[in-house]
Amino acid sequence: MRIVTGLVWAGIFWWTACGTPREPDRLSVAAPDGEVTIQVDGRPVLSYATATRLPEGEEEHYARSGFLHPVYTPAGQVVTDDFPHGHTHQHGIFTAWTSATFRGDTIDFWNQHKEKGTARHTELLETYDSAGVAGFRARLEQVSLRHGPILKEDWHVRVYDHSAPYVWELHSTQTNVTNDTLFLNKYLYGGLGVRGSAAWNADDTVAFRGPARFLTSEGLDRDAANHSRPAWVAIYGPLAGGGADGGMAVFPHPDNFRDPQFVRVHPEMPYLSVTPVAEEGFPLPPGATYVARYRFVTFDGPAEGAGLDAFGWSSFGGE
Repeated sequence: MRIVTGLVWAGIFWWTACGTPREPDRLSVAAPDGEVTIQVDGRPVLSYATATRLPEGEEEHYARSGFLHPVYTPAGQVVTDDFPHGHTHQHGIFTAWTSATFRGDTIDFWNQHKEKGTARHTELLETYDSAGVAGFRARLEQVSLRHGPILKEDWHVRVYDHSAPYVWELHSTQTNVTNDTLFLNKYLYGGLGVRGSAAWNADDTVAFRGPARFLTSEGLDRDAANHSRPAWVAIYGPLAGGGADGGMAVFPHPDNFRDPQFVRVHPEMPYLSVTPVAEEGFPLPPGATYVARYRFVTFDGPAEGAGLDAFGWSSFGGE
């Protein structure tokens, strides 16, 4: 059973780079111990945590791998946070379900401090770079602390050779590897999580520069954007190097389940979720697969001036 139809790739390209490819060596991907890092023209775009991370002094249940952080703007500003003050269980850009039921038990893969579940990296499958694109494939799992692994999850992250803004994509394929149905319950958020910069976190008295702002493709701001269903949503604000603005936008793919999906925009903290369960849950039977694709654009300056509509799925990169 497939919950979502659409392109599932197995080592093939599912897009072509926009325009004429630049020199192949402008893109690079490296996988030293503990992470995978992709660069454009010698500048970092993002890193993926293959090793388990746990800051000194934090409780063991917060240990986590299998997420993207740091994520950078072209000017080198970091737009994500990891183990943030006040919400230690959030990790850059990550995937997890908040409310699920399995064999009569309630499982939360998102809130690790509840000690019901977690998500983690298990295997780096491939890294590659070529003219116009660089990326990696990784395997993760979402785990019940009582019942063991429930979802096998494959990530494919691909970065375009585009200098400013940076444009890259995440494709997640989650398969129920058990003999019982996982019920993903109706909830405010769950699916994709995006934790914004420490510079926007008022609980971080060292890094804080000012609150995050939000903007959607429909022109909605933070107060109006929550549980809207836009083509894209951006989080942005003042960052560390002198307080200049920067941010990132998320474009859910139109083939995603229940498109257009909802966005959960937190009223105070710098994070958002893209979710299909804000109004109704759904079952994931044994062997069933949930597929979700997202495009990310990281930019310098305010979102209003980033020209984000030009980077939508129908206008950039092809299908």
